Amino acid sequence: MTGIPGAGAPAGQGARPRPGHGLAILAAILSAACWGSATVMSKGVLAHMPPMTLLAIQLTASITVLWLAVLVLRPRVRLDRPTRRASLSGLLEPGVAYTFGIVGLALTTASNAALIGAAEPLLILLLAWLLLKERIGPPMLGLAALATLGIILVIAPDAGAFSGQGSLAGDALILAGTFFAALYVIATRRLVGRMDPLPLSALQQSVGLLWTLGVLAAALLLGLAALGLDGVPLPVLLLAAASGVIQYALAFWLYLFALQSLPANVAGFCLTLIPVFGIAAAYAFLGEALSGVQWLGAALIIVSVAIVSRLQGD
Repeated sequence: MTGIPGAGAPAGQGARPRPGHGLAILAAILSAACWGSATVMSKGVLAHMPPMTLLAIQLTASITVLWLAVLVLRPRVRLDRPTRRASLSGLLEPGVAYTFGIVGLALTTASNAALIGAAEPLLILLLAWLLLKERIGPPMLGLAALATLGIILVIAPDAGAFSGQGSLAGDALILAGTFFAALYVIATRRLVGRMDPLPLSALQQSVGLLWTLGVLAAALLLGLAALGLDGVPLPVLLLAAASGVIQYALAFWLYLFALQSLPANVAGFCLTLIPVFGIAAAYAFLGEALSGVQWLGAALIIVSVAIVSRLQGD
């Protein structure tokens, strides 16, 4: 099933006008750019503070920006039962998904995390077929394989974790986070057509922050983690906050905007661009250069996304 049924909108809150297909594709690609670049920022900050502390700072900065935007722009917000149910999807992502993901990233290598995270578009396709009954034809399966090959080529030169540098526990946490992130896409697919993406993002982020603070508090009480902020310089704290705004506020807002017009499987394909933008950010800020194989992989990903968007537009 593709599209958002207007008949499913809550009484008195009809379905919102959807953005154009091209604008929705652009928003989805920009959200991937935000996630890819913010990953580089987060990786640097993790050298200065524990993962759950970083996640709490990121979400706090994010929801501050989102709620300020809600106050300024004054979109229509109704805290009725459907809205409250929609906000609970924030438990999936950023809540559970990023709790697993950021702890896993601290335990395993970046190459392992990228390789496992590359499975998210395929998980979205599978979940969209199982839960939303969206059709998956041979062309879509072929493009999925093409995008997957591209991701493998992008991360292959850095996949030194196959020699034993990674962590089995970290890999398992990354895989769990990827599954919940895919489930989040499926859960929000039915919601964004009838709600403004800005307050929806703010509500979901707030629920995710409550989850994160609860997990952090439990870890502190049980002695499983430390707050780890002693001696952290102000520039690092500001970088942590900025990465939260980019990765959560801006990225989620753009992605929810895109989901108003795109099926879950097409939106999921745009997520395959995250490693491409991540490598570009690493080159810009860390001086890392792409190899020929990585450029080939980036080209395969971009071509597959462009074809999928064209097929959906037609």
